[in-house]
This record gives sequence, structure tokens and C-alpha cells, in this order.
Amino acid sequence: MKSVTVPLTVIGVYAAVASFAFAAALTETIMLYPNIFRDVPESLTQTQQFMSEVAVGDVMRPLGGVLTVCALVACAAAVRYRLARGWVGASMISLISGQFLLSILYLWPRATILFDERSRHSLAEIESAATEFQVGEWVRIAAALATAAFAVAATLSCYRTRVLATVDARFERLAQGRVPVDHSGVVSTRDSRQPSAVRTASKR
Repeated sequence: MKSVTVPLTVIGVYAAVASFAFAAALTETIMLYPNIFRDVPESLTQTQQFMSEVAVGDVMRPLGGVLTVCALVACAAAVRYRLARGWVGASMISLISGQFLLSILYLWPRATILFDERSRHSLAEIESAATEFQVGEWVRIAAALATAAFAVAATLSCYRTRVLATVDARFERLAQGRVPVDHSGVVSTRDSRQPSAVRTASKR
């Protein structure tokens, strides 16, 4: 059972973190972005003033680091124990391509224009960057959803394997005569190692 319990636990933790990261990103997009981009570029200045102490990146980047570590450990466990490798692999692909690479190659350059280098760009360029950033953010949300969904599917696959292993082990013990069966043919929950005198008394 240990060979199933370990990957089930590791991949389950990864699925929980991936689901939390998706929920956090979705909440950020729904609640903050309408205010951030309501009147570009003035709303961008107000956003920077409002988030002068703790910005979105101060929370999401560490969360992304934790998610990355959990994903790597889950991938190693899936390969080591040969369980749910397809689901974990699909989750990793979605995580790397749809979140990290998208953020580094597409979102961060536009965020630099919006929040760090506005003075170097025209109003049209800033508005274009704002529109492109929001479109890219929804793509990132979709990738985060896929990452979490694949991770949950991997967890369920491991759990299914655990249940089947438990049933197989019980039938194996039954075949070896180590699990008592009552007269109706139902597997008894009493310990087969119980003294015969006690078993006889219990039938009376």
C-alpha cells in the first residue's frame, strides 16, 4: 500500500496547490483588473499608489514558486511509482507553457510598459499594451484551470489505483483462507486469528 500512498499524497498536495493558485489568479483577474484598466493610463497610476505596500506580484510570484516545487516533486513521484504519468505530464506542460512561458515572454514585457516605462511610450502604445495584457491574462487563467484539472485527474487516478489495490489484497487474503466468511458467503469483519472457542461462542 505504501507504493500507492506516497504518490497519492504527493500528487494530491500538488493538485491542492494548483487549484488554490487557479482560484487566486481568477479572483485577482475578476476583482482587480476592472479597476486597474478602467481608465488607462490614469487608473494605472492610481493602482500603483494603492498597491504601494503589497502588490499582486508580491503574493503571486512566491505562490508560483511553491507551485513549481510541488509540480516537480509530483512529476518525480509519478515517474518513480509509474502512476498517473500522463495526467501529471499534461499538467506540467500546461503549467510551463501556459503560465510560466506566457508570463515571461508575453505578459511581463507588457506589464513593464504599463507600470514601469509609461513615460517612454505614447498613449496608443499604452492602451494597446493594456488590451493585450488582459487578453494574455485570460489565456493564463485558462492554462491555470487546465493545470489544476489535470492535477486533480492525476490524484483521482492514484486514488482509484489505491482502491483497486485494497480490493485485490482483500480477495487475495480471502483466497488464502485468511479472511473468514460467514454462512451467507459475506466476508466477515472478525479477525480470522480469533481463538476457535471464541468464534464458536459468538455463533451461539
